[in-house]
Amino acid sequence: MTTRLIVADDHVIFRQGLVSLLTAEEGFDILGVADNGRDALDLIRAKRPDIAILDISMPGQGAIEISEIVANTTLPTKVIALTMHRDALIVNGAVAAGVAGYVLKDNAFADLIYAIRAVTAGGTFISPSITGNALGIKNSAAGQLTRREREVLKLITGGQSNRQIAASLFISIKTVETHRSRLMRKLELHNTADLVRYALQNGLA
Repeated sequence: MTTRLIVADDHVIFRQGLVSLLTAEEGFDILGVADNGRDALDLIRAKRPDIAILDISMPGQGAIEISEIVANTTLPTKVIALTMHRDALIVNGAVAAGVAGYVLKDNAFADLIYAIRAVTAGGTFISPSITGNALGIKNSAAGQLTRREREVLKLITGGQSNRQIAASLFISIKTVETHRSRLMRKLELHNTADLVRYALQNGLA
């Protein structure tokens, strides 16, 4: 299955590097590139890619603004944001806006392929080098998790739906939902993106 992509970043060398990386990877089809938010949004509307890889701050709209616009349409595109920002408020704001992936430019060439795979599978991705402390995550809480909860967390991080997790572990969907709720309560987290971020940062993915 081919994942259809567009790439938009106003730094030409960085953008070209990403395009070279993605072109070399089997299963990716780059439909277009842009150096500003207006052209990126035009590409999304015209090409309807599976994923748009967008700089969080470029001329015109950035990744967060474009994600909000796309979320209010019938477009199938999911947004992966590229950024230098590690600030918790910015990360959480991006996730709240509907951004499916948050990749630090410092690690983009190492993280981006994994991010695309996770988002394509229906999951989310936050660069693991964003520290748990910066996001207010309590690392010590991992010790409270049961073996089954860790298994469910790992599958959530891999982008599996409740139905897929139930099939993988031979349990009911209701049981998966119960495990998911317990994970959020124990870890003091509030949504799937937080769970994924926690797993990646604490070596549970």
